[in-house]
Amino acid sequence: MVATLDRILAEVESSIQIPREFVVPGETRLSAALEMARTVVRRAERRAVSVMRAEPIPDDRLVPYLNRLADLLWIFARAAERGESRNYTPASPGRSR
Repeated sequence: MVATLDRILAEVESSIQIPREFVVPGETRLSAALEMARTVVRRAERRAVSVMRAEPIPDDRLVPYLNRLADLLWIFARAAERGESRNYTPASPGRSR
């Protein structure tokens, strides 16, 4: 499943221009919803890491899956903005990743 997310991520990344600066999330309703979903997935990822530190989980693919899913949601949010002919807004002009 992680490999599938990686494949989808690569496909979407190749079709849009990835911003080099930090962006203000939520330029459109759809991108805002995707950013909210990403926030929930990142929270789940942090909790999974905490659980794994306390007690080993038999399947070690959970954290990588959640990580790639959050990345994919971020890319989808940028694609949604592009699809609605909106550009992302840099969080701080001139600041790049």
